[in-house]
Amino acid sequence: MKIDLTNIPSGSKEISFSLKPDWWKTDFNEDRIVGFESPLSTWFKIYPAGEKIVVDGFLSVRLFLRCDRCLETYTHYLSADFGIYLSMFPFKGEADVELLEDDLSLDFIDGNFLDSDQIIKEQLILNLPMKTLCTKDCKGLCPICGCNLNTAMCSCQSRYETFGNVH
Repeated sequence: MKIDLTNIPSGSKEISFSLKPDWWKTDFNEDRIVGFESPLSTWFKIYPAGEKIVVDGFLSVRLFLRCDRCLETYTHYLSADFGIYLSMFPFKGEADVELLEDDLSLDFIDGNFLDSDQIIKEQLILNLPMKTLCTKDCKGLCPICGCNLNTAMCSCQSRYETFGNVH
């Protein structure tokens, strides 16, 4: 959804909506999110702050994630608050600039429209766990045959133990 930033009231503009599970399209940049189990609910509050525009928001969704160890799909509930500062003027400066902590939440936009889809995708990815695990004690895959060690024992186990290594 495109949000027109030219007619934001001096107070604020609030928008809430939900996205159906088929909204998420897996791409090669983020393959840990397989899809949505439930609709995504989100809320944006947009208001001016000097020459910047502030977007405060919240999102919640039940995701299908891919486990980093066993590669199986599992569900994960994610809810997150976020705040973003937008500058409607493109950055014009030197190539090497030291970023301050406040700069990390600043984004530049061209034109007068905010792409809410891009913000939602970015916030989903930023709020994922660093390592997505189906369980904290996931055994992963056998490094020899690729068997999922959470669901089966492979014949590689005895050969592997012979060398003093255990999965």
